[in-house]
Amino acid sequence: MPTTPPDLLGDALEWLRGLDGVSPEHARERLPELRARYPETRMRLLWQREAATDEYHYDLLFPSSEGSVSLAFAPDRVIPWPLRGGQRSGEQLVLRVNGIDITMQQVVSVLDVLWDDVALARRLVNTALVGQAVDVRDQNLSTDRLQEAMDAFRRARGLLTAQAVREWMAERGLSHARLEEIVASEAAVAALRRDMVEGRVEDFFAAHREEFDRLRVVRLRYADPGHAEAAAAFLRAGRPAGAGEGAGETGADPVALAVKAVLEGVATCRMEGNGRDDLVALFGTAASDTRAGEVLGPARLPDGGFYVGYVLAVEPAVLDEVTRGLVETRIFDDWLAEQRRHAHVEWFWGSRARTDELTAGLRT
Repeated sequence: MPTTPPDLLGDALEWLRGLDGVSPEHARERLPELRARYPETRMRLLWQREAATDEYHYDLLFPSSEGSVSLAFAPDRVIPWPLRGGQRSGEQLVLRVNGIDITMQQVVSVLDVLWDDVALARRLVNTALVGQAVDVRDQNLSTDRLQEAMDAFRRARGLLTAQAVREWMAERGLSHARLEEIVASEAAVAALRRDMVEGRVEDFFAAHREEFDRLRVVRLRYADPGHAEAAAAFLRAGRPAGAGEGAGETGADPVALAVKAVLEGVATCRMEGNGRDDLVALFGTAASDTRAGEVLGPARLPDGGFYVGYVLAVEPAVLDEVTRGLVETRIFDDWLAEQRRHAHVEWFWGSRARTDELTAGLRT
């Protein structure tokens, strides 16, 4: 940890003593006052609810490049350490159907889809990493800024009247205080992202320009792998796979092939603009530098279908408003990927083999 201000630990401990009996919401409201006294010191407030007593235990975390220092104060009435984290049996219940209890353990046991979907696991870990980054920043919103964020939140969801907001909150079981927490959290994440990309967009775009090209693609989806292979071979060679000389001409027309396949009922067709990342996700790394006139696939889909793509044209990227948004997202995603590579992830269910494989996938 960098040089510690001489009064920091004493002041921090006294501040923690003052949180006895205070809710997390009020504790967070008090944190800016301590941060203001030590603006050069990063600090994060953590808490844990003691299920047995329904009280909160607080820790102040001081992170640095070398490691972290944790400071806590425990009143003498707190429960013994062996019982810390104990839960009432009712807290494990998720729902009851016809008198039959469904516990959290049972719910988790049916989430096998997580082990086959790195994207879902990545989203869970990203949420934790972004929350951690937001917590160490002093980003409490003023009343005016919170109202601006609330107005934007409502507009984005079409909640244009007070009645619409009340109904939306009722459907989700949200109080107004909880809604404000959600809005403030979204605003804090947006501020983190803005700060993360500020001044970096132009240089990043210049270094990765081709990755933001738009490709006009004819995309054919086949149910039968034989039809997909034949279509790809025809597009590459200008004649059906296995046909003799003179069976066709080079430079096959992909649009004519698409119309024929659709009319015969062997394929569906889409013609659209795609970013290179979209095509790489579908067809693999071969799509990372593909050019006009090239054929992609066949690529097997999760539902058993097969895609064949033909690149009609490549539109070189320009740094317009749309592309700027894509660049900002890429910069932020790259930052998250770096955080995941160094994150300590613990899974509390699932076999060791499965969790190790999933964690390795998160760090790739």
